[in-house]
Amino acid sequence: MKVINGHVIHSKGSELAVYRSMLALKAKEAGATLIDGPVGMRIRFQFARPKTVKREYPTTPPDIDKNIRAVFDSLTGICYEDDSQVIAVEATKNYGNQHKVTIEVFPYSEFDCL
Repeated sequence: MKVINGHVIHSKGSELAVYRSMLALKAKEAGATLIDGPVGMRIRFQFARPKTVKREYPTTPPDIDKNIRAVFDSLTGICYEDDSQVIAVEATKNYGNQHKVTIEVFPYSEFDCL
């Protein structure tokens, strides 16, 4: 990441844009609709474990907060008008057989967090 003329430029900006677009498209295909009011989210990030890695959990980049931010931004205008509506989030980052993200978005009144 670098700052140019007061704007933060992501070092992998084009990859991030493709990822956000893919998440937005998948949400639309799944029938997502705008939620009025506060929102709760459950996000499960799964990363393919590299063959040489023996550790149980993915304690290396990408950071979970950066992934959450990408999800929030990609669903703006699809699941909610603005990501400031998200008032609760439950997120995990684990290893699995493939790269995958599972996202559930609820009106906060229906969200059972933790």
